[in-house]
Amino acid sequence: MENALKTVGILAALAATTLAFPHPAAAKPFPAGIVNLMPIGHIYDHPWQNVNVDGMRIRMGWEDIETQDGVYNWQLIDDCLALAATNGKFIGLSVVAGIKSPPWLMGGDTFTDGSTTLNVATLSSPTANFVAADVGRVIDCEKFPPGTTIISRTSSVATLSAPATATKSGHLTFSILARHSGVPFRVLTAPDEGVMPVPWNPVVLAKWRVFVAALGARYDGNPKLRYVPMGGFSQTGESYLATQQADIDYFNARAVAAGYTATVDFSAGMVAWQAVTKTIINTYMTAFPTTPPFITVARPFPVDQGGVRAVNAIVAWGVDRYPGRFGIMNSQLHATSAPGYFATDAIYNNRQTQPTGAQFLCSSGSADNVARLSNSPPWGSNPLLSPYHAINNSFTAALNIGCRYVETYEADVTNSAYQTLLATQGAALKSR
Repeated sequence: MENALKTVGILAALAATTLAFPHPAAAKPFPAGIVNLMPIGHIYDHPWQNVNVDGMRIRMGWEDIETQDGVYNWQLIDDCLALAATNGKFIGLSVVAGIKSPPWLMGGDTFTDGSTTLNVATLSSPTANFVAADVGRVIDCEKFPPGTTIISRTSSVATLSAPATATKSGHLTFSILARHSGVPFRVLTAPDEGVMPVPWNPVVLAKWRVFVAALGARYDGNPKLRYVPMGGFSQTGESYLATQQADIDYFNARAVAAGYTATVDFSAGMVAWQAVTKTIINTYMTAFPTTPPFITVARPFPVDQGGVRAVNAIVAWGVDRYPGRFGIMNSQLHATSAPGYFATDAIYNNRQTQPTGAQFLCSSGSADNVARLSNSPPWGSNPLLSPYHAINNSFTAALNIGCRYVETYEADVTNSAYQTLLATQGAALKSR
């Protein structure tokens, strides 16, 4: 009861603050320049001292921070901001919900003494006490494919539906989902991967709003935090909700069950998605009154379900409601990126007034990646570029779209052959 009252109180305060302070008195400068896209969950041994790097993008999961309901571990973010202060960088901080939602939200028990063997479909734990009711339950563990289930067990060994991807002895963290009362969740259909709750589920939404409020209360006042890509309405950081028909059908059905109705333009799932996305954006804007939150534009559903119309409607609403504060980016930057595509148009059409940015589609670290950046066969029909020109032309495309910053994969940031390129293109981005 105490936790429930605390949640209600925080949400009431959020609502009141949104009404009282829709726009900040003194916002931070828009993020600009070259941003190093750091590997998820790691902050050390990275190019903090590279003079051609202006900022660092930190990506974390909700499960990494809120380890128990209302219990937060802020250490990694604190350390990152301290490094930024020491090295003269700014930070872009995103926390992903969706497939990175905490196991406790989904009724999970978590253990830290697991053991696995590469290519063997068993998981051992002296303390998990596997029971008959665990058969069919999902195991959440980085050493098994998402959605792996228990198919048989003894008290200390579970036989699983998929083999382990690595050997780990005695110190592996894993969770058994749905052991207790929790929110419903979806095991996504391949090629999508992961387990996620429905974003508009009232419990999920309430818990996420409380988390965002706590995140903002701790970090909005830090001058090194320059932008916050938003989460909570999608699988990961981009605004994708579902791409496979089985998952689309699931979310549409959950939307209908929650009282949402399809329209001429939108499936029920897209009606629900727009409603929850507006609520979450309002929550971010309240929690971060001086730091611009960003939407990472992508289709939440396919075109025939109203996916493009839905995200376009959200962008238009966000720009109108939060002029100068509603950030817009995408994560598909390549050498032929240009106005004329909905995700780039969202940036281009608002480049004069809103904070804007982009993330590279991939690094230039392999032949296939260079083909993707060049939009050449098998990915497109354009000529294949050299790695250098694939990167350089992509930066130029970002400038032409109207981006102020570009998140660049660390393999390219640290490439000695690209340093002059980074200095030149970074200066151009910062001159906007």
